[in-house]
Amino acid sequence: MAEKYNFGAWVYFPMSDENYTVKEVDRWHECGFNVMMAGVTNINDENQVKKTFEFLDRAQELGMKLILDCEEGTYWGCTADRAEGEEKKFRRVYEVFKGHPALFGFHAGDEPSDEGDLDNAIRAVGIQKKVAPELTPYLNLMGGGTYPKSKEKLVAWMKRYKEETGAKMVCFDLYSQMINDAGFTMYIKAVKHMVEAAEEVGLEPWLTPLSSAHHVYGPSTEFSYMMQITTAAAMGVKGLTWFRLYDRPHAPNYHDSPIDEYGETTPSFYWLMVSQRRFMDQFGELFPRFTRKKTWLHGFHRFAYPIFGSNSHEIIKKLVTFEDCMISTFDCDDGYEYFCIVNLEKEIINSIGIEYDHEKADIKEVLLNGKIIRPFAAANIESAQIMLYPGQMAMFRIERK
Repeated sequence: MAEKYNFGAWVYFPMSDENYTVKEVDRWHECGFNVMMAGVTNINDENQVKKTFEFLDRAQELGMKLILDCEEGTYWGCTADRAEGEEKKFRRVYEVFKGHPALFGFHAGDEPSDEGDLDNAIRAVGIQKKVAPELTPYLNLMGGGTYPKSKEKLVAWMKRYKEETGAKMVCFDLYSQMINDAGFTMYIKAVKHMVEAAEEVGLEPWLTPLSSAHHVYGPSTEFSYMMQITTAAAMGVKGLTWFRLYDRPHAPNYHDSPIDEYGETTPSFYWLMVSQRRFMDQFGELFPRFTRKKTWLHGFHRFAYPIFGSNSHEIIKKLVTFEDCMISTFDCDDGYEYFCIVNLEKEIINSIGIEYDHEKADIKEVLLNGKIIRPFAAANIESAQIMLYPGQMAMFRIERK
């Protein structure tokens, strides 16, 4: 189990780019990343291999892990008749980097979009786990299309994926939350679809949310970054790899990424940095210890989770607010049940009252990953309120009597 929540981002620079240097690892660390993609390495180029080791060494010094992309071990072209050759090529890559403490795993491909791709993905990840069982292959599914669309087919594929490969995690991408409120509803429904399938078969679900404006997807704010982090965590997502960290001159429609095409940090970099670091400081060591139990919405159900009501939970009887919010309960390895509340309003402060059964339990507010556990006054609803800015999360521990 990870000791901290996983934050990373997609990076496309080749190691052959002279302007792409090991100093970027320090910038990643500053932004709050701990499991980062490291760009593309050609192992036939001695200089690129040397440079990749510089990245790995610096990541180790900073307590980070890196995902390498050596263009081998992916599902692209990994058909049944080519599997043996693909294994030989990936084994050659693995022999170069195996054993480095900062190596998280290798990229296995992006957005398999039909039955053939999904079969190839199982084959490719199976090869990676056979050759490098101690590493974590990184495969990103087309979550925006929620493929396969039916839960039954998705669960069946994830079950095959886990059993035939030995993989422990799978990622999926979703961007509709950065279009409009209808897109946010699609996001909630799709995360539920993907996470519940992964939970059913025992896979760790990760998400690729959006940090780069393009097409119909709008620019990010401090609130939208935090909203994506807190809602994902509340719904059971175990790690994020943002798309994407850098703007590039040859893709001018992409803009407002944390780092622009000139290599300069943008206001978006600051919003992402402060959102990730705040979340990590408050909850990043707790969520790896949690097992999600149930999620509800308050306000608009968004055709996804049930609305929280007086009979939803034995202890928590009512949320008193006029605004939208999300509530999830978790079991923790310390034996307590926890619950979080997230303000789903995108522009306004949400004042939320919590009514609970005082005879059965006390509720404590949890701050700084449990370093502070303080009583949550709840003698009456007027004294039992929290105020959350857009996307903000609050965490509580239930202490049954």
